[in-house]
Amino acid sequence: MRHIKTIPGEANASMISSIINLVCPQCGGHMMDFECFGRCGRTWLSEWEWALNTTRRPDGAKGKGAGARR
Repeated sequence: MRHIKTIPGEANASMISSIINLVCPQCGGHMMDFECFGRCGRTWLSEWEWALNTTRRPDGAKGKGAGARR
């Protein structure tokens, strides 16, 4: 996998974006069902789940926007 200096969460966003667009984050190959059909042949399901879990807000932050005040 490529190593880039990024701000926290930016690498997750890049990986999520690549997977959503069916492009392997590692080799740029075509993907289907989280599996790369390019050079690396890697399965990205576990990384996808990890990235989604680390980018979600904590349960306590849900619904605390400006519209939630009374």
